[in-house]
Amino acid sequence: MTRKPRPEIPVATPDRIDLIQTASLELSAISTCLSAMGRELIHAPGAGRRLPDAAGSAMEWLAAEIEHRCALIDEVLS
Repeated sequence: MTRKPRPEIPVATPDRIDLIQTASLELSAISTCLSAMGRELIHAPGAGRRLPDAAGSAMEWLAAEIEHRCALIDEVLS
């Protein structure tokens, strides 16, 4: 049985690394916004029609997961 050759792994050129770092920074900014929105949903006492606290908690969780992945990307690139 003959195995197929693995495709070549692309070289991490400086322009690709820069693109990945920029994407990581942008994702980090999105997570900060999500986290703030989640906290506002949970803790805004004067809000009229509020989404359930679960929606706010979910946004905070998503933000934390994005931050975690950004940290992993940054660690691999450094």
